[in-house]
Amino acid sequence: MKNSSITSLILCSRHLFGFCLIAMLLASCAVNPASKKQDFVMMSENQELELGQKAAAQVAAQMKLMPEDDPLVKYVNKVGQRVAAVSDRPELFYRFHVVDDTTINAFALPGGYIYIYRGLLIDMNSEAELAAVLAHEVGHVTARHAVQRYTQAQMYQLGAMVTSILVPVPQGMGMISDLVANAVISGYGRQAETQSDELSIRYIAKAGYDVHATERILETLERVDDLNKKIKQDATGKSPETYHGAFASHPETKKRIEDAIKESEGKSSAGLGEIGHNAMLAALDGYPYGESPEEGAMVGRRFLHPELGIQLKFPEDWVVTNTPQALTAVKRQQKAYFQLKLKEMQKRQNGEELLRDMAGNRAEISGVKTSQRDGYDVTQAEINLTVKNVGSARMLATVFMRAPKAYMVVGWSNRKTFEQFKADFMVIADSFHSYDPKRDGDVPRIGLHTWAKGDSWSKLAGQSKEILGPFTTDKLAALNGEGPDQAPAVGTIIKIVK
Repeated sequence: MKNSSITSLILCSRHLFGFCLIAMLLASCAVNPASKKQDFVMMSENQELELGQKAAAQVAAQMKLMPEDDPLVKYVNKVGQRVAAVSDRPELFYRFHVVDDTTINAFALPGGYIYIYRGLLIDMNSEAELAAVLAHEVGHVTARHAVQRYTQAQMYQLGAMVTSILVPVPQGMGMISDLVANAVISGYGRQAETQSDELSIRYIAKAGYDVHATERILETLERVDDLNKKIKQDATGKSPETYHGAFASHPETKKRIEDAIKESEGKSSAGLGEIGHNAMLAALDGYPYGESPEEGAMVGRRFLHPELGIQLKFPEDWVVTNTPQALTAVKRQQKAYFQLKLKEMQKRQNGEELLRDMAGNRAEISGVKTSQRDGYDVTQAEINLTVKNVGSARMLATVFMRAPKAYMVVGWSNRKTFEQFKADFMVIADSFHSYDPKRDGDVPRIGLHTWAKGDSWSKLAGQSKEILGPFTTDKLAALNGEGPDQAPAVGTIIKIVK
């Protein structure tokens, strides 16, 4: 190709790019439904709704959502629809879902898909608090924050704009995955969270709820956050994840919410709005306090998994973490570790072969013992190997096999300190048994109690200590939006754990 042709092609491309960019800029200025100001966005409302539908399908495939006919889900939907009806986009169909997870979080997807986690619901103490959180997420939808986030991302990719004009809505799962990840993990950015805070207060006021509920749930989640940090740092020195949204504990957030409440009260002649304390607690009564029976849960120092039909017990001073992948634990303030993991066997093997597969060919296996327990073939051995963050490690590994399932019960530490922790490892392994509901009980659940004269959080903690373990007094108080030295009025219904 001649140089003149190349030059012409470059100039043509530049003109085409410029023409397309100008056309896109002119076509993409829209009035934001919430702010009533002009927004530059690169997605129509129909495209926004299509994107939200696809993202919601991915969430449904990847997250455990409670059934739509579950009473708690129906209650959340009722409150959410009441708030959405007075929002800036009431014409949308809003869908409210409960994620069956203990995480304290909520998020929104474009087009009216709102998700709140059971872990956040458990910490609520009024219907107005629930309305405040749902209204915050509705605010993300009405202000089109996902569309704005998408536009910002595309502005960094100007070189791809000509192509994107031809295919304006990305069809790939990568973009949808990014959208879901951003919504769940980090929200839509500080500016968007600020706007949703303000919209939340406006919406709950219009819906007839007490606007001060926003302050109360903020205080409760700050207490829960502080308590979780205290518990986690006591064991590992690490801080837990916190909810990114309306209740991120920044001083400017508190001041902004206070100002928005004052402004809302100045415009309202209705007086104090609905609180709904008893209604919220009645909706939570009987639901798991922590993990569900399908996930397994800690009851004091015991781990119960009714779904898998197993249980085991930990000695004092072990801090346990339950995840879908494995049950892990660490000895408080020590470098001793534990893991329980389920292995779905793909071929017929004995216990020693399973241990070899787990440890690798370079590991040294010694002291192999075999036995039977509760219908399981049991194989136990000590293994020397190299482990990340430990170095030269020694582990006590026990396999409980009932083909095609095998449970790997493993405790380990540095070789030099192994004998110091071996007794604890043995206690945990020896406690592994089949789950018996009559003997082992149920996972911890929310119950209700009417506060009586002479009650205190420490007194009630004595009834739940075997269930909640360390920091029981603080946990019960925080669950009810109180500090350990505070007390509700006599006759107030509170949450307990039973």
